[in-house]
Amino acid sequence: MPPVVSVVGRSGSGKTTLLEKLIPLLRERGVRVGTIKHHAHGRVEVDVPGKDSWRHRQAGAAAVALASPETLFCIRDAAGLPLDLIAHRFLFDVDLVLTEGFFRSGGAPKIEISRAALGVPLLSNPADGLIAVVADWSTGAPVPHFGLEAALALAEFLQRDILGTIRPPQAEVLVDGHWVRLPEAAQEVLARVVRSLVGPGGDPGQGPPIELRLPGRRP
Repeated sequence: MPPVVSVVGRSGSGKTTLLEKLIPLLRERGVRVGTIKHHAHGRVEVDVPGKDSWRHRQAGAAAVALASPETLFCIRDAAGLPLDLIAHRFLFDVDLVLTEGFFRSGGAPKIEISRAALGVPLLSNPADGLIAVVADWSTGAPVPHFGLEAALALAEFLQRDILGTIRPPQAEVLVDGHWVRLPEAAQEVLARVVRSLVGPGGDPGQGPPIELRLPGRRP
């Protein structure tokens, strides 16, 4: 799963603007970025009422995908999916996931943006996962600080301190939305099973990731 970093801050602090600056800077460095926007105000209707895909959804489909040669658009029941599981299922082929929001839900590292004009303290601290602050005032938080216009320095920080510290891939199991790292012996057993599925000459350590899904009971 790609690393996830949450951009948090109070309403009007400039979270979206910061992401608009960060994404192209990271892309220039060869980083494929995915984003997740947190919406805390109930159901979101993003399809066009009356269209076929909208009618499928209204008829009771749990998931509806609208595919074209250039884009894929999917609407599905969220059912309280945790942040890690959203990133794993839907943004698996990017290098970095940046979220807007997810202050209270999700345990991802956080970058908080704050403005002196709002006249309020920070929402988060290192105990909440705060790793950096973007602000126009001295917040006193014991983490790196960046100015509101220092998107380039922040992009370099993310590339160095987040992407640059990723350990070599290891086999992990996603259980009920939580990652469980397999012991080395279990990884070797799993690797032998996958090699038997890939066939002679196949190496699961080369090429794209191989994903195995074991069906579990649904509540």
